[in-house]
Amino acid sequence: MNFLAHLHCSPNHKSIRFFNFTGDGFRGNAWKEKANPDVVLGVELHRFIDHFTDEHHASKEVKSHLRLVAGKTAPIALDLLGDYFLHKHWSKMASLQPHTEHLTVVEFIDMCTLEIEHNKKSLVGKAARMWPWMKLERWLLDYQNLKGIRRAARGMSRRHPAIAPLGQFFKDFEAGSANYLKAEQWFLSYYPELILACQKFVKEHPLSKAAGL
Repeated sequence: MNFLAHLHCSPNHKSIRFFNFTGDGFRGNAWKEKANPDVVLGVELHRFIDHFTDEHHASKEVKSHLRLVAGKTAPIALDLLGDYFLHKHWSKMASLQPHTEHLTVVEFIDMCTLEIEHNKKSLVGKAARMWPWMKLERWLLDYQNLKGIRRAARGMSRRHPAIAPLGQFFKDFEAGSANYLKAEQWFLSYYPELILACQKFVKEHPLSKAAGL
């Protein structure tokens, strides 16, 4: 899943949410030796989300379908679409998290933006490189429409020629198309399961109490 979904799948804990956001920058496990419980839980939640998504039967099915037109960029396309459909179905999905059920998506993004900006010196990996632009251009909010997704896909394609098919895929991607409906069906069936799985993961994590949850 993409950035907005990682933030939303986090518990109502600023530090855990922050390290879930920047979790892909932590490689291996050596860093755990000096990390506090918040960092460990946040990064491991990030990894859990990625693994759960990759292994979910609905994700495998829709990626197989999208691969016919998106090629090897199908998983990246699905990440972007995850955030797009989270925007579209925010009122329903927000209600699955007690701390977001009364927030609009704009209020949630503004809250997360302030938290990340306050701790930006601790960002690592892709999030650290992208954050200045994400904040300036409001990328998290920009994913609410296909125009914003297309712009993101074009930018990624320019920066990384190996994933050039991603830009073409979204250029031809339209609301109501077969690919659109297939991806939306995936999101609506899969995302509630992801939220429940994340809540269970955090509750049962051995460092949950140490992190103040």
